[in-house]
Amino acid sequence: MLIEKVEFDYITMVSVISACANLGALNTGKWIHKLVRNKGLETNVSITNALIDMYAKCGNIDLARDAFDKLPHKSVVSWTSIIGSCASHGHGDNALTLFTKMKEEGIRPNGFTFISVLTACRHSGLIEEGKKHFESMSKDYSIRPAVEHCACMVDLLGRAGQLVEAYEFIENMPSGPDIGVWGALLGACRIHGNLELAELVADRLHQLEPQTVSFYVLMTNIYAEAGRWEDVARLRKLMEERELKKIPGHSLVEINQRFHTFLSGSKSRPF
Repeated sequence: MLIEKVEFDYITMVSVISACANLGALNTGKWIHKLVRNKGLETNVSITNALIDMYAKCGNIDLARDAFDKLPHKSVVSWTSIIGSCASHGHGDNALTLFTKMKEEGIRPNGFTFISVLTACRHSGLIEEGKKHFESMSKDYSIRPAVEHCACMVDLLGRAGQLVEAYEFIENMPSGPDIGVWGALLGACRIHGNLELAELVADRLHQLEPQTVSFYVLMTNIYAEAGRWEDVARLRKLMEERELKKIPGHSLVEINQRFHTFLSGSKSRPF
């Protein structure tokens, strides 16, 4: 577009900034931000929200906060974006301080805001804060907790070792738990070495998603850590029979303005 001298607008910029966020292309994102400033679009709420998300996903929370602070009129999306950015980087106290300030300024939180707030609580181990905000959703704002909110609470309780309470929470959920909720509890069972509960949770997961390989792998690891090698072999055989294969993890690295994909365990290098 630039070469063809085609004018861009805020919609173009939001799309390009979102692409930078998905790729983790921080340098390109900074360059786009400069174009935004030169074009006089820096006060556009949609662009700033995209910039906050991009900087956060690229690991620079300071630039995300700077973009937020310069926005003259902050919407609920803006507040939610910066709260979520702080939450994802482990700055739980900052996230909750921003949430308090948001409410003081008369901005009404929505369901997405509470996902960010609960994420901040679970990343920082703030159990009582998490419970308080979870209850506040329906009590103060008439927001019915969705599965995503419940998954946050299960993860929060699970990380703290309150596995029984997390299980009872799932059993009393108003809507049926999905694999994300049960998966959060299974991960907590591994962290705290609770094999008995892990087997119970695994049965629920296999009923919901019998072809999801990640749960088989996680359960195999739990058995291995408990020295239950016969069960490890049994699960591996079951995975072979069902032709389940784990997709290797990968990452993108920018080198000389080109993106290279690295698969987990690969020894190849482009340099």
